[in-house]
Amino acid sequence: MTLVDYKPPDLVPLYDRLASSYDRLHRRWLRHAGGEAQAALEAAVRAFAAPDARLLDAGCGTGAFARRLVAEGFAPNRLTLLDPSEAMLQRCTDIPSDKVLGRLEAMPFEDHTFDVLTCAWALETSTDLTLAIAEMFRVLRPGGLLCLAFCADQPPRGVMDWIISRTLQLRGTGRFLSVRGVTALIEAQGSSRVVSVPLTGPVATVIAQRAQVEGYSVLPARP
Repeated sequence: MTLVDYKPPDLVPLYDRLASSYDRLHRRWLRHAGGEAQAALEAAVRAFAAPDARLLDAGCGTGAFARRLVAEGFAPNRLTLLDPSEAMLQRCTDIPSDKVLGRLEAMPFEDHTFDVLTCAWALETSTDLTLAIAEMFRVLRPGGLLCLAFCADQPPRGVMDWIISRTLQLRGTGRFLSVRGVTALIEAQGSSRVVSVPLTGPVATVIAQRAQVEGYSVLPARP
């Protein structure tokens, strides 16, 4: 069964139940496995997002990344938070930004709305990866930047990676995606530059740019 063929269950009810304890669980995940990938995603946003950029945090969860951006001076009125879990969005009420209930596979936004789209630890919960990535490119403006961080089927570095991976599988909060498969889905959207950040462990950060004009990119060329 391929990455595209597999149709996972709808995890929104599970995340509704986990909302009150999600931050504690997620901090543990970042500490033991996902911190490097999260740092790479945030570094890309800080490096390439213009001060007046419109940014969508798709699958925002409890809003941890959004809070850091606002605390660093990012204008909250340029930031939109999207999540399919109403309970998760309720944890974001302190953030003075637009909060929208919606799914990655059917985003309630006009075409070419955002300059930057981040999706951290949500792509692996999508019920249809092809639709989710197509929607991300639809709502991105030409030249816009897509920043993904997700659980990946990379070789474990040791016992801790194996334990963390096994725990997520047993908990049923997502799945481990193929970096090559996700990259292929991105490239299928047309002209875009795709960079996979070198990381270790069961995680990945992938940065892609929607083409602005032929031959133009803010991202480095792949060797």
